[in-house]
Amino acid sequence: MTGETLRDSTTGVRPPRPASVVTAVKLMYAGAALSILTVATTAASRHSLRHTIQDANRHRTGSAHLSAAQVTRAADLTYSVFVTLSLIGLVLWLVMALANRAGHGWARILATVLAVMNVLLIIGFLTRGTPVLALVSVPTLIVGVAATVLLWKPSSTAFFDPDKVVQPRR
Repeated sequence: MTGETLRDSTTGVRPPRPASVVTAVKLMYAGAALSILTVATTAASRHSLRHTIQDANRHRTGSAHLSAAQVTRAADLTYSVFVTLSLIGLVLWLVMALANRAGHGWARILATVLAVMNVLLIIGFLTRGTPVLALVSVPTLIVGVAATVLLWKPSSTAFFDPDKVVQPRR
């Protein structure tokens, strides 16, 4: 796949896809696979999530203290949000892989923003008492950061530069 050339009848021919972009795209597909694991882990951690909320609730008093029904609703809502975000993450990995493979500059920028957001999410997991989710997210973090670094290598930058597209001969 290294050195593939993208052809487009309206914009011309883009420079060959560099190995760094090819590898970054493969890493994005690996990230999608890891997202499936994250969804499964999130599903399995539902019980742990409820206990985390119950433990936090034990220290609350007065109107801040949640009833058992409120704890259950909070756990269910949090679980639903985690599963939904994990599924969105899966879709984003796939969209980013396809868009970066096609050489869209916006996709490289968005992939970088998403990688930074993933770092912040894992920090949140670590500081909010859900270390299992943080631990499971570390491989995804590594894959995302590695893909991002590859997307910003000089050879990749030339690939994403629209001025490098060669117009077809007539």
